[in-house]
Amino acid sequence: MSARRPAIRIAVGQLLMHWTCEENVAGILGAISHAAAAGAHLCVFPELVVTGFHRQIKSLAKPETIAPHLRAIQDACAEHGMAAAVGAPTFDDRGRIFNSHVLIADDGEVAGVVSKRGLTPSEETFFTRGDARPVTVLKECRCSSVLCREVEDLRDFCAEVAPGTTDLIFWPGLIGRAPEADDGTEVHIGQARTLASHARSFVIQANWPNSLNYPDEGAHAGQSVVIDPSGNILLRLPRAEAGIAVFDVGSSTYAWQTHQPAGDKP
Repeated sequence: MSARRPAIRIAVGQLLMHWTCEENVAGILGAISHAAAAGAHLCVFPELVVTGFHRQIKSLAKPETIAPHLRAIQDACAEHGMAAAVGAPTFDDRGRIFNSHVLIADDGEVAGVVSKRGLTPSEETFFTRGDARPVTVLKECRCSSVLCREVEDLRDFCAEVAPGTTDLIFWPGLIGRAPEADDGTEVHIGQARTLASHARSFVIQANWPNSLNYPDEGAHAGQSVVIDPSGNILLRLPRAEAGIAVFDVGSSTYAWQTHQPAGDKP
């Protein structure tokens, strides 16, 4: 890493998706505890990890439901001195709901929120588009997020975040990959590599390893990647397997702890 990118150990929680916040948050809290024991400084989780990314989200995405779960995650971060990037619905005082990546500092306070702008047509029936992509400092690293298929919109990202102004770009999502495309040439991986090299930043994906709405697609999910600022793939996590990967940023090796077998779908 260059001098402006401080050494940091990161955990990616490629966790099994459940239908309820209680089950999902239990997984998040367990991952934070494990990551802390492994010496990690920051834990990165998928899109909408608090609720799960599924058709029942409308019944869960309510302030009174989300707030205590998010508070539990913040308290765990403070307890372990762990920063985290967590996907969750967020809300404004006009009653609008956003699909957000919440960046939590190691004191448990919310340091920044990146709300998804590149919504799909179905997401737009429920979520409001975000209007900013802030850069937030976590553990001395300048961080931002690009949510799921927003990675397609390099022009939009570059208009908001200048090259060289981030150290880490988190890429939470739910993206399945065809079984024959295992060489890193898939469209979205290629777009993420272009983003990393243009932004001069590491891109750290946290992908769901299963899909509740479309279970068959889960067989090709997971495989979260880490890409260096030159656009090279450093790491690739297992396919359709839930677990926690811990690695030093810039390394091409990681420690993998199976979290929940992806075959045990609720």
